[in-house]
Formats: sequence, structure tokens, C-alpha cells
Amino acid sequence: MQKFKYSYEMYDHNLIYVRWLADVCGVDMMVENYKINYRTVATLFLISFTVVNLGYSCWFHYPNWHVIMELMMVFSFCLQGANKFYNAYIHRHFFILMYGRLRNLHYKYQHHRENNAQLLLLMQRIHLISKGIFVLFGLGACSYFIYPVFNYWRYRRLELLISVRLPGIDADSHYGYIITMAYQIFMMVAAVFGMAAADSAILLFVCSLAGFVDVFKNELRELDMMLVQNPRDESKIRRKVREICVQHFTVIEYESDLDERYFTTCFVQVVSTTIGLSGALFLAYIVRYIPGFALMLVLTAQLLEFCLLGTVLYVKNEEITEAIYGTSWHLMEKPQQRCFALMLHKSQNFVEMTVGGLAPLNMETFVAIMKSIYSYFTMLISFIK
Repeated sequence: MQKFKYSYEMYDHNLIYVRWLADVCGVDMMVENYKINYRTVATLFLISFTVVNLGYSCWFHYPNWHVIMELMMVFSFCLQGANKFYNAYIHRHFFILMYGRLRNLHYKYQHHRENNAQLLLLMQRIHLISKGIFVLFGLGACSYFIYPVFNYWRYRRLELLISVRLPGIDADSHYGYIITMAYQIFMMVAAVFGMAAADSAILLFVCSLAGFVDVFKNELRELDMMLVQNPRDESKIRRKVREICVQHFTVIEYESDLDERYFTTCFVQVVSTTIGLSGALFLAYIVRYIPGFALMLVLTAQLLEFCLLGTVLYVKNEEITEAIYGTSWHLMEKPQQRCFALMLHKSQNFVEMTVGGLAPLNMETFVAIMKSIYSYFTMLISFIK
């Protein structure tokens, strides 16, 4: 990892990495006056064409439920991809606004030693996790190559990566196999880059809230030191209180924007990962489906990522409430105390990320989903036996 002195440099580095991933699929929404290009059209066509092919393949392989379950896992990724592509496009102006808002935060505190150090550390951690997400998706895609490569090396038998058939093309013929494999490899590459870009962008924007909160808490500590000084500079204290009130409003606005923009994304993410994880667990247990083991890891990590992001919001909101309450507000003048009372009231009614408004997106929800998947899985196995 490159070494940076200022947090805004690391933030830009993170954003360039996310934009590089997104640009492969033609969805770099940070481009000024973004226009649909040939890569965007190719990605849209690929998602739509894959959904059609999945329906055709289910009809072709029916009643082989093992293959249909495999195709359902592919459908769960298509569902994710379509939703994230749609949200990225319709909210593209919001993402540009978000970029400017976050960069101003980093640039404002570049010469504040403590704030810059905390923000820089946060950006470094986000970058490492983003790289891990890409590697994880890449390993999941590579797992599909194990079985075909092994069969060709051992038995000289050609096998497809996925049981997806193209209408009008005989995958059992030489040329049909080449065409089908080329399509499936292209689908894998687009899925890895597209999913990694979407999840890394969400990670960057949501976890940046921690930076806002850390800076806010540092401002409160500085205010505390001003309040106990002798003599006190009342005009300086009033300015600091105004700055803190504005920062608190910015945090609330930022949280509301996140919840509004990622409302449907979180719902689709949880539903799709639950479907895919159930299928991967079933196939790994019943037929020892090799990619199923890798996909269980990928999908569990995806679900865990989103639930952790929701937990980060919850924990940081709790920290805001505690920090406001722990400030020496009793040493302030009456108007300033009223401002802090209002902030404390608002901080106790904070915004949470939810699963489509049905349940909070946090670690408790993650545990409940995993328990439900396991219960469904054991019931299905008992029924089969």
C-alpha cells in the first residue's frame, strides 16, 4: 500500500480504486456528465441475457433439482447486480455530491494532527477491506474452474463452468462449447469487477460516517478544554458551539442520505444472499459441489459486510449520544445549553440502516438469518432422507 501523509490523499486513492473497478463495467458514475458507453450497454445486455438464459436453462434441465439449485445461486448474483446497477445510475448525482462532501471533510482537517491521523487510519483500513472484497470475489469465480479443469485433465471430458445453456446453441458440440464457455467467462469477469465495485463503494461511503463521528468527538473534547480555561474566551466558545451544531446536523443529514439511497439495496442484498447461501449449502452437502464451498464463504462475507455496516452506524450513533451527554454542558451559557439539549434529543432518535424497513441491519439480524438458513437446510435434508 502506498504511504500517504494526508487523509484526503488516501481517500482519493480509495475512490480511484473503486472507479477503476466500476469503469470495467461502464458504471463509473463519478465521471462528469456521465454518459452510457459500450461497456455499460454490454453490462446491461449481459445481466438481461443471463436472466433469460437462466429461465431457459431451468426448462432445459428440469427436473434435475441439483442443477436448478445451482442456477438459483447465479440468479441471486444477477438480482444483486441489476439492483446495484440501477441504484448507481439513478443516484449518480448523489454520489458526486457525496464525493465532494467527504473530500471537504478530509481536506478541512489535513493540518489537524489528531483528526488527520484518525481519518487516514480509517481510509487505510477501508482500502485493505476493499482489496479483500475483490480477492474474495475473484476466488469465488476461480472455484468454478476447478471441476472443468480437473475433468479435462483426468478424463479429457469437456465440462461447462455453470450449467447455463444458450438458446439455439448446442453446448455439447465443439463450437457450441467454445461459445458457451466464452460467454460464461465474460459473465464471471463482469460479476467480479461489478460486485467488487458496488460493495467497495458502499463500504467507503458508509464507513466514512465513522470519520465524521471521530471528528465530532474531537471537537467536543476541544470545547471541554475551552470551558475549563481561566480566563475563558466566550466568543471563541460560541463559535465552537456553532461549529459543533453544524457538524451534528451534517452527520444526521449524511445518515439520512445513506438510508434513503441504500434502502432497497440492503433489502435485495439480504434476500439474494439468503437465496444463494441456501443453495450453496444444499449443493455442498448433497453433491459435494466444489464452487458451493467457495460461494458459501463469499455470500456469508457479503451478508456479514452489510450487517457490520449497519452495526457501525448504530455504534457510532451511540458514541455521539454519549459524547454529547459527557460534555461539560453545565459550564455553558443558557443558549448554548439549549443547543446541546436539542442535539442530545436528535441523537437519541437516530437513523438506522434497515432491511427494506422490515428489520434493522445489524449483527443480530445476521445471526437470525444464519439460524433461519440452517433451520431451513436441516428441514430440507430431513425431507429428502
